[in-house]
Amino acid sequence: MTDRPRVAYWAESATGIMTVEGVTFHTTFADLNAFAPDVIERYGMDALLKMATTWYRLPTTKGLLVLIALLPFAAIWQSIAVGLAVWFFAAVVSPSTVFVAVMKPLGWLSHPVVQGLLYVLVLSILAAEGDLAAVGVGLAAFVVLRWQLLDRLLGRLVAIFRKPLSPLPAQDAILRNLMVRLALKHGFSVGGTDAMQRRVIEIMNYRRSSRK
Repeated sequence: MTDRPRVAYWAESATGIMTVEGVTFHTTFADLNAFAPDVIERYGMDALLKMATTWYRLPTTKGLLVLIALLPFAAIWQSIAVGLAVWFFAAVVSPSTVFVAVMKPLGWLSHPVVQGLLYVLVLSILAAEGDLAAVGVGLAAFVVLRWQLLDRLLGRLVAIFRKPLSPLPAQDAILRNLMVRLALKHGFSVGGTDAMQRRVIEIMNYRRSSRK
């Protein structure tokens, strides 16, 4: 009996690194290895990209958890307002504040099966109580957040507020900050962050020009 071929988690092209989860990082393996070779050797590319993707999903995870926690106890408009505010704040701030210590529990909470089961449980309770409006809002919020629709609607506004913190896209800022945090944790040295930032912007510009 032969083993099934392992599906690669990421692939590289001239426009960056793409993961199987659909997240694109505007960098290359060579650039990352030049920036923090010891971090890559210790953790491997798969693990680093998975952690970066998990943190990139943090606004969605927080928004979903806050909304479903409030729906049974607060008014619908209050649940929506707080959930949206938490999502927006996380979308602006989280790329600049990566905490490695919470990565594992965050990975569990961000898993679609865990979130789906939680929503099924809470919405079933609300349905049994006859609160169909809250059920409808919960279902709509789950779709909007899980399908990244809110990112598409408010992405430009988030980018405006994020710009003073970093000129890089969220996923690239997260990957860079994650590698710096891991390097500091283990006492590894890293290359110049400014040089890495310039390379990300260079690849971004190449990607945009290639679309024209």
